[in-house]
Amino acid sequence: MADIIRDYFISPIFERTGYNAVNTLVYAAIALGALYLIWRFLKRKNFDFASREFLYGVAAFVLFGSTCRVLTDLSDAGGIASASHWVGILGQVYSLVASSGIFTYGYLTVTPGIYVITALLFIISIALGKAMKNDWFPTYAGVALWLPCMLLLIPFMQNFYFFLLVLAIAGVGAYAAFWLLENFGKLELGTHAKLAIAGQALDGAATFVVIDIFSKQAGMNYFEQHVLSAGIGTATPLGFGLFLLIKIALASLIVYFVSKEKMDAKDTALILIVVAIMGFAPGIRDVLRMLCGT
Repeated sequence: MADIIRDYFISPIFERTGYNAVNTLVYAAIALGALYLIWRFLKRKNFDFASREFLYGVAAFVLFGSTCRVLTDLSDAGGIASASHWVGILGQVYSLVASSGIFTYGYLTVTPGIYVITALLFIISIALGKAMKNDWFPTYAGVALWLPCMLLLIPFMQNFYFFLLVLAIAGVGAYAAFWLLENFGKLELGTHAKLAIAGQALDGAATFVVIDIFSKQAGMNYFEQHVLSAGIGTATPLGFGLFLLIKIALASLIVYFVSKEKMDAKDTALILIVVAIMGFAPGIRDVLRMLCGT
């Protein structure tokens, strides 16, 4: 058992080899189980998953988790240590961050650990918000956690052309899906449905641009860490363009069938938010990492 844990779970983290079939299935099962338990608990409390407060809170913590993940990449590449030698207050700030070791590459600062920590902090913020009778507290807490992290990244941002390319491709892909669903699927897409598709479009576009375009021009060796995604991206001459199309198509199908089902509006919102998170979290991480060139 110890060998299995080391070979399939521990070694891939520290050897930077990405996911494998075993840890992918285990992580997915744990995530689904945790999501179900959280849903059951909050459902009994009559929690409103369709509320603006919940949606904004989720958005804030997704930004926080993804930005922290990129700071770990930056630290691992030596960026924070290098910045600690800058002259002035910025150098002092990065020196403090470097000496704290908070973004050192490890179990809790890479996937899935960083997102487990992020989810726990989000749940705690919801509980505190309920205790204070303030449903906006998770949003405030998420922004307060995210903003300092984002400020640490800004001085390293440079590849804005590729950033705009990702946004353009994701925007066109998402808009095309909206148009097809509204005109041929006869749906009236709400915010949650559009975010589900947009999130997947962003992830697909970011993966396509980073691996098939940016990495070649920048001379950097980016690769897809997920087993299935890597297989799709290397299966045809389309490269990760096929991955982008599949992501948008799957998100559109989920939106279509969920919208057609007679479900509780709160449950529908939660499903669509989960689909959005699965797109935006890795998509934002990829975009920020590309911007910083790490």
